[in-house]
Amino acid sequence: MSQLRLVRPHFQFKDSHIAGLHEFSLDSEKLAWIYLGDAAPLDTPVEDFEKYVRALLSLETISPPGFVCSTVYWAEYQGQVVGRISIRHELNDFLRKAGGHIGYIVRPSFKRRGFATEMLRQVLSTERASSIGKVLVTCDEHNTASEKTILKNGGVFENVADLGPSRPKKKRFWISCSVDGQKLV
Repeated sequence: MSQLRLVRPHFQFKDSHIAGLHEFSLDSEKLAWIYLGDAAPLDTPVEDFEKYVRALLSLETISPPGFVCSTVYWAEYQGQVVGRISIRHELNDFLRKAGGHIGYIVRPSFKRRGFATEMLRQVLSTERASSIGKVLVTCDEHNTASEKTILKNGGVFENVADLGPSRPKKKRFWISCSVDGQKLV
């Protein structure tokens, strides 16, 4: 995994990012990959990739209604975008209960190879994560792969949040962040 690196969204990754988008079969996964909210058209990156990248980068300082500011990274491995991870700068009511500070997704053709674990490890070592200190990371109650990723990165289980009958329950974990391997909290 030493070749995996987190990069800021950039125009140079257009073909790889769009190829990743086309690998997902569920709309919910496509929405998580493009990371512009549930109302975003799924073809946004295809229609105008430069505008899409600018929108992602603007999330760091401008939060659309219902959002909080966040820093988005793409996981690059051997020239390919293999995943997306973001760190939200603060929590609103929804994120406090269900979404957490960090959200990530791995492209289907790169799953089960340790990329999510390494992405989370790297984002926890960023200055942004250290400025928060202790981050909330959640996963669906039955998503054992994501739960293992969180636990491998020091996640401490807090509880399970019930979001209602039509939504999966969320397991909630807290992780103390570090910079250069030193725990901050």
